[in-house]
Amino acid sequence: MKRLIAAALAAVLVATSAPAVGNAASVEVQTLAANISVQEADQEKFDKGEVVVVKDDTTEESVKADGENVTVTAVKSSAKKVKVYGTINGKAVTSISSKAFKNCKKAKTIDLTEVELTVLKSNQFKGANKVKTVKINAKNLKASKISAKALKGFKGKKIVISGVSKKEFKKLVKKLQKSAPKGVTFKRA
Repeated sequence: MKRLIAAALAAVLVATSAPAVGNAASVEVQTLAANISVQEADQEKFDKGEVVVVKDDTTEESVKADGENVTVTAVKSSAKKVKVYGTINGKAVTSISSKAFKNCKKAKTIDLTEVELTVLKSNQFKGANKVKTVKINAKNLKASKISAKALKGFKGKKIVISGVSKKEFKKLVKKLQKSAPKGVTFKRA
């Protein structure tokens, strides 16, 4: 969402700062969407359910479609804040493979608030050793769909869970605490 707002503000600045000359109408305004798209060359592979790569300025995601849902199989980024897109070609991202963040060596925060997770697999954040905070949208996540080893290998200190009631939050935390290292705190957003 922050990217969308920043892009809109940038577009307004570009449009308003253009010189008032006869050809000012040719100034192009480009906005970023919350939905990232697969490159045209990879569209057929994506539709067949094969793994393809999508990129933005700082992050490269390997993704695989399964019907109307998408799984992120790997994330590679040198950014300190890694945000995973919620939709790819209009299909919802609902799961992330185990150890998907192992190539996020500098990440301090992993933001999954746009992703409507339906499952948390084992070793979900293993390998992202500098991560301090993970933000999860748990609107569609049930405690029964969380692996007993979901936070095994997690080196962070805080898990922020949004999109759930206080009662559901307590259920999710109870399940996550079984695999969480000592000192991890859970917060409801």
